[in-house]
Parts: sequence; structure tokens; C-alpha cells
Amino acid sequence: MFIKDKLINYFGKNIKFLLNNIDYQYFEKSEEVRIRLDRCIVFKTFDKEYFLLKDMTITENFLENKVYKPTIEDISQTIETMSGYSIYALEQELKNGFITLNGGFRVGITGKVITENNKVKTIRNISSINIRIAREIKGCSSHILKYISNPTIKSTIIISPPNCGKTTLLRDIIRNISNCKENVGLVDERSEIASLYMGKTQLDVGIRTDVLDRCKKSDGMLMLLRSMSPSVIAVDEIGSDEDIEAIEKIANSGVKIICTIHSYSIDDIKQKYNMQNILNNKIFERYIVLNRKNEICNVEKIYNENMEVVYGEDN
Repeated sequence: MFIKDKLINYFGKNIKFLLNNIDYQYFEKSEEVRIRLDRCIVFKTFDKEYFLLKDMTITENFLENKVYKPTIEDISQTIETMSGYSIYALEQELKNGFITLNGGFRVGITGKVITENNKVKTIRNISSINIRIAREIKGCSSHILKYISNPTIKSTIIISPPNCGKTTLLRDIIRNISNCKENVGLVDERSEIASLYMGKTQLDVGIRTDVLDRCKKSDGMLMLLRSMSPSVIAVDEIGSDEDIEAIEKIANSGVKIICTIHSYSIDDIKQKYNMQNILNNKIFERYIVLNRKNEICNVEKIYNENMEVVYGEDN
């Protein structure tokens, strides 16, 4: 099914009417669809933005008097549709600032934050909606799989700036090793990797993968270690001291780790204070560095535990 067909019924009636006339290519190429109250609706691709106009066309230029400016009714109807007409059932999800739709689409939301006892309770008066397009690129890890799984699985960290495909690559690695007889425990804190919906994974993470959805990474890793006997634990976007402590405990238990981190290079990783023990103890056996040129999941280099290049331009 095309992305447009998956998404179109989630929008309010006025927006849906306009989008029905928009060519499928804009949905297929986009990474995000953003709806901003009284401002615009934008399709964002890798290197361009396209604005929805009142005449049911698309333009690369923001035309103040011609762009369609979503109303409060548009926003309300869209949120109601996304919630299955039960917005109160989403209170728990809204605490995190996003909801997950059937099909694996993650929807970020901004507006007035309601707090209770100094904790976020929900979001009201919603002003922006950001639909992140969920995509699988099956096989995107195939060319590097031998570097992290031959002869056995190696603890691996994917180093990537934002929007370079790290989650897509991580998902495909998980799928591959899970389908090759490894029990994988996945902590999917933001429902981006497996995109669990009503207990069912919306994106393929393999037949032997057990998913903890919406769980704090550091807690989830240790829960899986205790309860599911995984041979590999996978998690996206580590960074906190608690994450690092959990990884050290997992490594000491003999379970392998596959994770990602927001960073720009090996040198950048070396500057992170809480990574020093990880580096010194050689917990990770592979460091995969991504960049973004003309395609998603562009692997620049792979290093081993001794920081020697095993794949890339210097190899």
C-alpha cells in the first residue's frame, strides 16, 4: 500500500479534501508532513520543502496569500481521527509529546503543556502536528552485516548525526540477526523501530525479536536482561548516564548490544565524558559511522574495538 493511502484518512475532512488531489510522489518522497496552525502544511523531503496551496496544488515557495492555513477545526479533527475519536484514551501518550499510528507513523505534537505535580500530564490547544513517515528499507544493512555478525554477533554502536538513517539501519540489522536465530530484546522507547500498535509490530524487526514499547531505555534494557534471555539487546539513541550504566551491566553479563548514538564522528564520541569507560573497556567491538550525502543509510566507515578501520575509504 502507498504511503498516501495509509495516511490520508488520518487528516481532518478539509485537509483530506485538499490532499486527495496531491500526487502520490510527494507522500512517497517525504520524510515528514507538518501541519502548523494558521501557518502552513509542509511536505519535507531530504533536501526540499513543498507547501500545500488552497487550490490543491504544491509549491516549493511559501506564498503567503496562497498557502492553505490550517484552522483550529482542522487540527482538532485531525487529532480526533488519529486518536480513533477518543482523545482521552491518548492522555498517557500525549505526556511524551507524540502518538503512534497504525502503520508505524510517529506523530509529534506541540501546544500548551498541562502539568501536575511538576510532571507533564498532557498537551492541550495543539498548534503543530509533525507526522514522521515510517519507512523500512529492507536490505540496507546487508552489505555491512558480515562486519558485525561474522563469525558471531559483535556489540555495535551506530554513530550518526540527525536524519542520516540510523534508526532505519538499526531496524534492518535487528531484522537480519533476528531472522538468523538470535533472540533479540528491543527497547523501543519512542515507538520508532518496531512501532508497536495494539501489541502488533508495524515494522519488521524479525521473528525472534521481543519488544518493550514506550519504556525508558535504561530500565528496559535491564528488564529484558532479567526476563527474556536475549543474546542481543538493541536500543536507539543512548546518551544518559543511566543508559551507559545499563550497557556496562549488560556487557558484563555476556549479552551483546546493538545501539545508536547522536554524534558526528569517532572523535566526537571520544569527547563524551560518560563514554570513557565504554571506550577504555572496549565494550563495543564495532563502531559504524554514518553520513548523509545522496542517500539514506550511507555508511562512511566501520571501526573495530581498537579504532582500526575495517570498512570504508581508508580500508
